[in-house]
Amino acid sequence: MADKENGKAFFGYWVVTGAFLAILVSSGAQFSFSIFMPALLKEFGWTRGNLSVGMTLAMVVMPIAGLAGGYLTDRIGPKWTVVIGGVIGAIAMFLLSTMQTLTQFILYYGVLLACGIALSYLIATISTVRRWFMKKAALMVAIAMSASGVGIVILTPVAHGMIQKLGWRSAYIYFGIILLVGAVIGGFFLKKDPESVGQYPDGIKPSEEEMKFRADFISRAVKWSVGDAFKTGAWWLVIIAQLGYLVAVIGLITHMITWGMKDLGIPLPKMVIIFSFVFVLSAVVGRLFSGFSSDWLMAKFGLTRKPLLYLCCFGVAVGMFLCPYVKDAQSLIWVSVIIGFSYGCGLAIFPVYLGDLFGVVNMPVLFGVMGLFVAGFGALGPISFGIAYDMMGSYNMAFLGTAILCVLCGCALYFIKQPTKAA
Repeated sequence: MADKENGKAFFGYWVVTGAFLAILVSSGAQFSFSIFMPALLKEFGWTRGNLSVGMTLAMVVMPIAGLAGGYLTDRIGPKWTVVIGGVIGAIAMFLLSTMQTLTQFILYYGVLLACGIALSYLIATISTVRRWFMKKAALMVAIAMSASGVGIVILTPVAHGMIQKLGWRSAYIYFGIILLVGAVIGGFFLKKDPESVGQYPDGIKPSEEEMKFRADFISRAVKWSVGDAFKTGAWWLVIIAQLGYLVAVIGLITHMITWGMKDLGIPLPKMVIIFSFVFVLSAVVGRLFSGFSSDWLMAKFGLTRKPLLYLCCFGVAVGMFLCPYVKDAQSLIWVSVIIGFSYGCGLAIFPVYLGDLFGVVNMPVLFGVMGLFVAGFGALGPISFGIAYDMMGSYNMAFLGTAILCVLCGCALYFIKQPTKAA
């Protein structure tokens, strides 16, 4: 599609393609934990709680490294930030294939791989896509972020097959190669923003009416520093609103396959299908639905992104409340659809909403700093689920606790107002 103002081919869709590929391989690497977990438990005899320390540490390290990702995106550009992340992640995967102790797993997965993924996954890619689009911002971000679900759908069965035929050590090596190639290719499609190549967001010059009355257009060129954002209530309320659903879903994703196999008696091949083709695909559908709906509601009725964010928080809460009543594969499928779809809605819209509130000029840094708070708290999910099981013999306490947290965090959305930067 050409830029309607200058006749040049609009590069934004190539940016979405590059982001999609980088996110696809990065998500496959990050969430490989759940498919490798049964093999590692069997070989080394570690407990679920002990093994979950690696995932929890990764969720702490990723947002810290994400700060560097935001800084590098502004300084050296998204292309090289993603490429560097792919190289670091591939090295971590190769080292995982050689591990012999729990300490090695925690360091390789929880620290080194987390640093690589932090650079190649969301900060550099999504903040760049958000800069390239305004009218189609939610839809394009949703398409790019759907790659995380597609990556899990494709790579989880691939990992399962490789583990069965080649062993988990060889599977880690091949995952490292996939991560490296995908991140390098995807990174080379990323350019900082449309202004840097003489184009407009969406390839169309915005009208005077849009520049005056749409909040996202008004805030686009305003540069919010981290300190300025900290002084607003909107910043902290957006953080609070994300905490519940992330703790719940990250904890569930980490333990879902093991929960289904060990506690519900569902065979591993069937659990792989439920996780990949039900839960994850439901999340992909949720992202695309929320992206299209959010842009349409804003253009048609001038609404904010809040309706889709309410759906995320309260939908995940309903699913988590139902989890203790899951007894077989059929009931697990229904719960997976509810949680997956709701989770997908929020995952796509929260980054776009951040750009609506605080503009896109400093979005890589703001996105990285917000990730430090949000993902850092979300890191409690895996270990809290693991500890709950080790102490109680079931995940029910974790299910109910995170359901209540989702409801409380969802209520924070009501109080978010468009911030105004002080003169």
